[in-house]
Amino acid sequence: MILGLMEPTKTIVSSLDYDIARGPRDFDETGSYRWPYGLELRRAWRFREPRTSFATISSRRFSMDSAQGIVPLLPEEAEATLRLSRESVALLRPARTEARISGIEAARRRGAPPPTTTRTGVMHMRRAPAFTYAMRIEGAATPCCKIGWSFDWGMRERQFNQAAMPEVGGLRYRTILHELWDTAAEAFRMEQALLRKFDARRHPQNREILASTDVLTIQGAWIDYIMEARRRNR
Repeated sequence: MILGLMEPTKTIVSSLDYDIARGPRDFDETGSYRWPYGLELRRAWRFREPRTSFATISSRRFSMDSAQGIVPLLPEEAEATLRLSRESVALLRPARTEARISGIEAARRRGAPPPTTTRTGVMHMRRAPAFTYAMRIEGAATPCCKIGWSFDWGMRERQFNQAAMPEVGGLRYRTILHELWDTAAEAFRMEQALLRKFDARRHPQNREILASTDVLTIQGAWIDYIMEARRRNR
């Protein structure tokens, strides 16, 4: 039966960025996911009931080429398919993909809840897309970095610099790394994991600042966490 219609793009995406059901048969003997990459969709539709048998559209027999790749329909087959009644369906799109397509601000706003003082609103905020960030603190006596999470790392950076006043000789906060997560809870978990890893270097007056820590050290731990998080998502 003809179930759906999809309009793909040529944009390559990582399938591990998508929250899809996976089973044992989806992994090879080494434990690697069999289909790590795919093509991003632009739009998709679901054909309405009653469903139409593909045999009424085409008399051709499709081999494994149609399972492993794309076999073009003949003009009359395509025309008959497009005449079928269908409805648009929402696409599965994580925050990282939204950021790449529409920009970081659009991705952040996508899941931002309306302002509220209720507990439900607080829980909604935890499910909104958010960033983990690392900021280098310029002008400090020793190399320092600030680790944190925020719904808008650019705004947070501006807030810190307004207080530090680098223009009159104070410190300057400069964002060197930021990672967009689908939820604030995920951003918070990454922040806490990085702070625990460098617990011995946390400044006693501000536990989110790592003293005597260079950028390359932070970057190495940053990449390790993201790779491990993606492996867990498999």
